[in-house]
Amino acid sequence: MFSIFKKKKDSNENINTFEVELTASVLAYEIARSDGKISASEEQLLLEEVSKISKKIGKDEKEILDIIEIYSKDSISFHDFIKDINEFYSMKEKLSLIEFLWDVAYADSKLDVDEERLIRRVASLINLKDINLLKLKHKAKTK
Repeated sequence: MFSIFKKKKDSNENINTFEVELTASVLAYEIARSDGKISASEEQLLLEEVSKISKKIGKDEKEILDIIEIYSKDSISFHDFIKDINEFYSMKEKLSLIEFLWDVAYADSKLDVDEERLIRRVASLINLKDINLLKLKHKAKTK
């Protein structure tokens, strides 16, 4: 999906890991902006993730953030993201994704109904059980 960032690597695992992280970042950006405003704490979490991605692939953080914003604005649906997640994510990575999304949603110390609705929708589409979703929500809430 994000083939513009692909560069020759010794291993496809590095590329897949990068795309997993980038997909998570785009979804987290959607969560952060779903209530109409990205708070400073939500932005900080997103920037930390972008920084990790930047170091892994040797691209500028601003360039990665611009790509995330472009994908977010141009995305009509989450179909491509969900397809990639279901195809390439392990169960552990799916759980980690949802945990990250909850962390972003709670970063400003309040959970907006649109943030929760979006996380629940993603979790459902990637076939996570409600019990896992609730455990991760509780974990993020109590951080």
